[in-house]
Amino acid sequence: MLFSSFSAALLLLTSSVSALPKIPRATNLDSLAARYPKSDLPGPDGLELKYVLLGVGTQNYTCNSGNETAPPGTTGALAKLYDIGTRLNRDPLAQWKISSISGLALSLSSFGNLLDGYLMLEGYNEWMGNHFFTQMDTTTSIPTFYLDHAKTTPFPNAMVTKKNAVDAPKSACPGTKNEGAVQWLQLVDEKGLSAGGVNAVYRLETAGGNKPATCKGQKAAFEVPYTAQYWVYGTKA
Repeated sequence: MLFSSFSAALLLLTSSVSALPKIPRATNLDSLAARYPKSDLPGPDGLELKYVLLGVGTQNYTCNSGNETAPPGTTGALAKLYDIGTRLNRDPLAQWKISSISGLALSLSSFGNLLDGYLMLEGYNEWMGNHFFTQMDTTTSIPTFYLDHAKTTPFPNAMVTKKNAVDAPKSACPGTKNEGAVQWLQLVDEKGLSAGGVNAVYRLETAGGNKPATCKGQKAAFEVPYTAQYWVYGTKA
């Protein structure tokens, strides 16, 4: 009943508002940078916050061994990336919203119109690009954040590898089927592959996406819905 009431209210609002006014991207996100979600990951010391993005997509897994007791393998992730930093940087309630955005977006992601309405009403609906894995050779793929919709030249393209990881907080949204939230990560570019002034990404405030403990009952390839915030950094200008 509560969800139905919320859905009805959201649909009513979206029917009366086509879009919030466009806010130009701030030249810096200093206000938001001070609200970086704390964790046991090494902090982004000496770096400048360039973007805060909401990723909405899937974590992708495989079970090809035929062994039902084996843990699933990981083939990466696919997600659309939305700019939430521009709004949050100016939002006096940002400190309280940051921890709830991912879980709410994941809860609404099964209902496309509701998710779209929520993103539009909050001003988070500017699509910046995509997250995927770039295949470097037959055995190596690299997490990539391809922001080809950003209004900069060259556009930002972070090609980074995992440096540190910590488990998501127990308070994190456990996902659509209670599978648990994927880890928080520090991802850095150690090979000079990135472009557009970005070279580090933190995956924070995750919701869902975790793989099951074993392959029992799973398909050869399967996806688990997730959302996460990607805090994207680069060297200071």
